[in-house]
Amino acid sequence: MNLLRFALRRLLFAVLVLASVLTITFVLSHLIPGNVLQAWLGRSAAQFPNLAAAYAQKYHLTDSIPVQYFYYLVNMLQGNLGISPSRGFIPVGQVISETLPFTLQIVFFSFIFSLAMGLLLGILAARYYRSPADNAIRLFYLGGYSSPPYFIAVILLIVFSFYLGILPSGGAYDVSLTTPSIITGLPILDSLLEGNLAYFQSAMVHVLLPSFSLALASFGIITRVARSSLLEVMQTDYIRAARAKGLSEGAVFFRHALPNASVSLITISSLIVTFLITGTIFVESVFAYPGMGQFVVTALAGLDYPGVLATTLVFAVVIVATNFVADVLYAYVDPQIRLG
Repeated sequence: MNLLRFALRRLLFAVLVLASVLTITFVLSHLIPGNVLQAWLGRSAAQFPNLAAAYAQKYHLTDSIPVQYFYYLVNMLQGNLGISPSRGFIPVGQVISETLPFTLQIVFFSFIFSLAMGLLLGILAARYYRSPADNAIRLFYLGGYSSPPYFIAVILLIVFSFYLGILPSGGAYDVSLTTPSIITGLPILDSLLEGNLAYFQSAMVHVLLPSFSLALASFGIITRVARSSLLEVMQTDYIRAARAKGLSEGAVFFRHALPNASVSLITISSLIVTFLITGTIFVESVFAYPGMGQFVVTALAGLDYPGVLATTLVFAVVIVATNFVADVLYAYVDPQIRLG
């Protein structure tokens, strides 16, 4: 029951966060300087003033920000996220449905790479504390963590695409291939379920560089937390008791210290997902990957208010949902959290 109340409190907090994000984004996006109609219509805005006036009236561009926000909320509650001027005035919901699966693919593989590298190097750093291996690992993850994702993406692009020529420089798949039918919505998974191995292999090759770029910029967080948690656990009384029983150092480390140190990784995982979601904006632009991050860039450049708001809301939902799951899991593992 305590866990249920804890989850409901977190859920209410999540709704308030989403409402705040939507409100702040709406106000800030409408304060960006620039001629909205000129960004939307180009030269037609000046050549056809009646057309520009019709667009301004239809989308309430001449109304005050509170009035525009009211109309936006009404349409959003009806499932209408508006149209995207930067994508040829097609519905924003359609753009999201087309781009979000590609972004989720990058986030998924980036998280797998980050978790694998972070845990492995964190365990090795703690196992060989203050050794040359520990120092080398710390130098490696600090270099990755302090480098922006777009910088790592450019370096990988130069090395693996232009210099070695073993990985594609952009895109999500070979455009000459037949795209898979929509089953789960994720193209890579759908191609595997459909048996479209040619598309699956092409998509996997194309997703490697964007995913690995984000992983190299984020795995250091997991490495650092895993290392510090393991070192802290190794100083506890039950570890001393295990050693006193005659257990080998390897058995003490892997059977007793590692499982208890992994609890803190639940919380850090939600932070990693947040970093990966926002990082897709940069790597998708570098690799011309047709995900939602690239759509954000074009929407911002074209003063595409509906596109900016919808993508921000989707990013916020994914981040809030991830944090909500992490909070519930953490409370389930550690009862002191929910009792507090």
